[in-house]
Amino acid sequence: MNVQSKPEKSVYTVVNLPANSITFSEVEKLDAFAELIVIGYATDGFADREHVITAFDDGTMQSFHTNANIKITKILKKPEDFPSDLTELTVIEPVSLDGNVKYTANDYVELQKSEPSVLFLLRNSYGDYGLINDNLGKFSLEGVSQYSLPESSTSQQLSDYQIFRDAVMKKYNPD
Repeated sequence: MNVQSKPEKSVYTVVNLPANSITFSEVEKLDAFAELIVIGYATDGFADREHVITAFDDGTMQSFHTNANIKITKILKKPEDFPSDLTELTVIEPVSLDGNVKYTANDYVELQKSEPSVLFLLRNSYGDYGLINDNLGKFSLEGVSQYSLPESSTSQQLSDYQIFRDAVMKKYNPD
């Protein structure tokens, strides 16, 4: 019996923080910048992931992220030192939970459990892979849903996302 899990309904107070990030509006440029591109899915629900929040000595928030465990079903691009047979990886997402407060960078929406997606990743100075290009760095194979972009997205943002997603699907033909 195959039970499809439903995405978690947001029961959090969302605090969106602006962040400096390199963003690409063309698939070819994103592809060139990404070190690792995979098709994979989160294995845990958002609340069950490892949420990391660091603070300065005075208690002021310094940084936040979530470590999401993903199952890799296909590697589309990889650095030479990345194992070709790796099927699981922990990736960093620019979102985190602190109690019932959800912190996001640039309105990022977390990966949904069991939803296969094309993921664009870059290795940081610590050797960990993180999602890049904000919400235009992950594209569900199941299509555009209410969990692809923040609820506050405009129709223009949704249209731009759909066009970008279509280009990603055409390039990587994940069928």
